[in-house]
Amino acid sequence: MKEDDNNLNSSGELTDSLKAEILAWCRQILLARLNHKSPPPAPQALKSLKGGVFVTLKKFDQLRGCIGRFEFSCPLADSIQEMVLAAGFKDPRFEPLAASELKDLEITISVLTEPKPLADIADVVIGRDGLFLLHPHGRGVLLPVVAEEQGWSAIEFARHTAVKAGLNPNAWQDPQAQLLVFTAPAFTDKSPN
Repeated sequence: MKEDDNNLNSSGELTDSLKAEILAWCRQILLARLNHKSPPPAPQALKSLKGGVFVTLKKFDQLRGCIGRFEFSCPLADSIQEMVLAAGFKDPRFEPLAASELKDLEITISVLTEPKPLADIADVVIGRDGLFLLHPHGRGVLLPVVAEEQGWSAIEFARHTAVKAGLNPNAWQDPQAQLLVFTAPAFTDKSPN
């Protein structure tokens, strides 16, 4: 994420007040789409930031949609708006979101740091690091929370990232493969219920 000091706390993450504003805005974006209206404008403080993002939607602790963007030169507001709509209405694994689901929806925003080459799989910190596999025959991404929730080791994490890319589990070790690591500080808006 490209920084604007007024919107970041001392550890370089978005301020808590901006996180709350973003989450409320995301719920308003979904509601506007469900009501066939134009989306509300982005929070002013978000407009100067750039970065990649993943939006995860859950309903009753079950995945309901998850879409992300690894483009770090895009305005963060544009990325968040596009990804919240994509997670709600374009994730091919799920039917488009229905109005009746919004009250039970949990929204999580993960703002990504720029991926860096991973020197050694032993350097992966489960719960902090996400993996991005680039391979001539596929690409796969898994967020940090996935390995933590599943209780995977770093090697299991790399294997599952390869499978997510549609490849053999050992494809991450292929000389043509590039395994990248990133962090994705996440913040969540629990369902209003």
